Amino acid sequence: MSELCSLDRYPMRLISLKIVGAIALSLCAVSLARGSDVQNADKFALGGIGVAGTISKGESALRTILDEPDGVTQLEKMLPHATDAGRLYILVGLRMRDRSAYKRAFDSYSKHDSTVETVRGCMISRESFQALMREIDRGNFDVLLKQPPR
Repeated sequence: MSELCSLDRYPMRLISLKIVGAIALSLCAVSLARGSDVQNADKFALGGIGVAGTISKGESALRTILDEPDGVTQLEKMLPHATDAGRLYILVGLRMRDRSAYKRAFDSYSKHDSTVETVRGCMISRESFQALMREIDRGNFDVLLKQPPR
């Protein structure tokens, strides 16, 4: 009888390990998805957007990354592969969390210019990457990230 009971526990342990593994993988997938929402952002939008003033996917993802202990490292790894809108989110995040990392990133894009689609409230437009970098450097977006999301 005791052998039968010990054999029954083996499949249960295997099932338990599979469940734990699946949970761990899903948590990693959520983190990767958040990273891709920042890295691959097609527009730069901080603060409430649209009629309802909702938070953009990029801002939501950035907030999640900034709440993680290794958020600065994640942002720095994404930076070289990011879209221009993604780079702007990353610069804002680095400015909020690590000024020396921000300075390095800011300096590396100081000559880069393009136009980026932006959303400010209900207004959608295209703005200069350099002009947006200057706004980030002045801290214009800091207050938006310090407010709780809607």
